Amino acid sequence: MEEIKGFVITLVTMLILMTAIEFIAPDNNMKKYLKFVLGLILISVMLSPIISLFSKGEESISLQVQKYIELSENESAEVSKDYKSNSENVFKENLEQNCNRLLKEKFTDKEFVSNIDCEVDMNNINYSIDKVQVGVKNKDVSKIQKIIINTQKDSKSVSSQDEKVNNEDEIISYLAEALNVSKDKIEVYKVN
Repeated sequence: MEEIKGFVITLVTMLILMTAIEFIAPDNNMKKYLKFVLGLILISVMLSPIISLFSKGEESISLQVQKYIELSENESAEVSKDYKSNSENVFKENLEQNCNRLLKEKFTDKEFVSNIDCEVDMNNINYSIDKVQVGVKNKDVSKIQKIIINTQKDSKSVSSQDEKVNNEDEIISYLAEALNVSKDKIEVYKVN
């Protein structure tokens, strides 16, 4: 870019100088020879960048091309890294949405929020699930349970806890089978 700027400045300076010389020169037979010499000087000024291109410009061009290639490689590596990270995040989000959809189809009376911690290998299109956390919320409005203040356990509260445990076990078993994950990697919790 600097070479082009220098060339334009030199060319404009030469044109101004040539115009000034033509105005100063007397009107006689010498004027046509003077114009011829000034034209030759202008041609040599215009050809100088081309000559420098053939003599040493080849090295300059190859250096510029090499810089461009290195810059492109660095940028493409950053873009590739960002693409990989975004692809992994999108894959994880899709896996969580599919998990929610599967659970909703199986257990229609509940709502689910999944959080899956997994390792994704986009090169081999492979993933391994490290942990699955599922939040469960009942859709129906639950009644306020009777509060009993005594040391004896109420049989109704025990049975509702058993039902809750059975529900969690059923969800864990279903997810373990659907996602092909061991049961100890699945955690179910209640969402209010």
